[in-house]
Amino acid sequence: MHRMIRNMVNRLTNTNSEAGDSRLPAAKPLLGLRRAGSALVGTSLAVAAAIFAGGLLSGEASAQGYPSAGVSLANYDLAASGFVTPAGMPPIGAPGMMGMSGSPVMPVGYNGYGCDTGSCDTMPMQACMDRMVCGTCGGGGGCSCNSFLGGGGVLGKLRNGGSACLFCRGAGCTACKELPFGYAGSVLAAAVDFLRPYEEASICNQRWYDLSVEALILDRNIGGSVPGVITTLGVDGTPVLTLDDVGADDLEAGVRVSAAMIFGVGGNLELSYLGGNEWSGTGSATSSTPNLYSFISDFGTNPPDDNATPGINEAGFDDTDRSLSQSLVARSEFHSAEFNYRRRTMFPYCRFQSSWLVGLRYIRYDDSLQYSTLGDNTNTGSNNGLRFYDSTSSVKNNLFGPQAGFDFWWNTCPGLSIGFASKAAWLQNDIDRKTAITANSLGFGATPGGATLDDGDQDSTYMLDFELQAVYRFSHSLSLRASYYVMTVDDIIFGGLDAETSRNILNTSTLDRPFIYDGLDLQGFTVGAEYMW
Repeated sequence: MHRMIRNMVNRLTNTNSEAGDSRLPAAKPLLGLRRAGSALVGTSLAVAAAIFAGGLLSGEASAQGYPSAGVSLANYDLAASGFVTPAGMPPIGAPGMMGMSGSPVMPVGYNGYGCDTGSCDTMPMQACMDRMVCGTCGGGGGCSCNSFLGGGGVLGKLRNGGSACLFCRGAGCTACKELPFGYAGSVLAAAVDFLRPYEEASICNQRWYDLSVEALILDRNIGGSVPGVITTLGVDGTPVLTLDDVGADDLEAGVRVSAAMIFGVGGNLELSYLGGNEWSGTGSATSSTPNLYSFISDFGTNPPDDNATPGINEAGFDDTDRSLSQSLVARSEFHSAEFNYRRRTMFPYCRFQSSWLVGLRYIRYDDSLQYSTLGDNTNTGSNNGLRFYDSTSSVKNNLFGPQAGFDFWWNTCPGLSIGFASKAAWLQNDIDRKTAITANSLGFGATPGGATLDDGDQDSTYMLDFELQAVYRFSHSLSLRASYYVMTVDDIIFGGLDAETSRNILNTSTLDRPFIYDGLDLQGFTVGAEYMW
């Protein structure tokens, strides 16, 4: 390179430093000074070119993540500093075009070269020119495309569009007519283009939101050793009352709200609440004759009819079987709150990004089940009323403990990302339970009576949740967010009495019951919006 520049300079000055060249003019008094000056100019240009070339190579290596001297290819930002110079961009602090800052430190999700800055004075000339193209920032140019809801994307087209801008991209009706199928083709093309997300934030911005609000639609299981079939018509007959009749698999609406605050480079604090889902349902079965049998007696088979009195059916228990009607009422409620520290990182070339988190989690699950029966007359002199049985069991599960988790995102294109996330928590469950029973034969001498029991327990358990999620950004400030969500919690106490406990109460007239743990499963989907200011 030095030789090339030197020869170029020599040609410009009509000199040549090669010895023995016959084209050299005769020596003159200033020839030595001229040669010295030419050599100095050539040397200076060569050094400047070398520095310039070295700077380009160094900048390219930094931008692409390639190693410079003594730096390994594995020297990527996988330690989650949160700030990775995207491929093709100058390093942070490097001078940009026209003496402007080429890569300033900006809030996550903010673009230095586009409408997000809100001022053409801080953008390169090309970005300003792009602003004047119909559809780029809403049409019409200028630097006021931002608003409270943000500019660009779908909102920008709606706010500043109009038929010509939306369908012809500002090129006029002639361009529309030249498309296949004429104007109809232009409308179809515009409709497809209309669905494109907001792209000015680029693909290299970290995942970020200030506030997220979603509808949370979940169903839950009913556990606690209560069988799926509650009542049959006839001894071990046809099921007529089941848990499905009280909405065991119903979807109920709640909410998920999350707020984030930047906390150091690449990190943030998150406070989230999800829940408010309330499930309730009522089911019943009736018979014109006392022929309904309960799960408590295994549908009239435990105890069976001993045929001690010929012609009289004595299968099951007097209070819970041979009934005219049986009913079931189920209620459940779910809440969860989290406080987390999250650290984000960007993978090389911005196609993928991820994060990890640690924090605390509180879960509250309330569950109750009421079971009632009404039978025929007792046919006794002292109490010739209808036989009955009513049990109500309610429980509150309070779970609290540490949790950890992660998420992973694929930036499919600017403004559209899909990913998955998971959390695990080790929790202590503090249980508060209440049980109340009244029946036709629980009193002294098999007379009507009742009993109540307030007790509690404590147990260690775990929680796992998982979600598949997608985010579509349709303006600078607003994004659409949707996910499939599932949570499982081991060792939960449910409301309701199991058959063995109920049989023991009816046989001994003593209310004493064990704690039967079962798993809680919640699953459903979320849909909502994220806001970034």
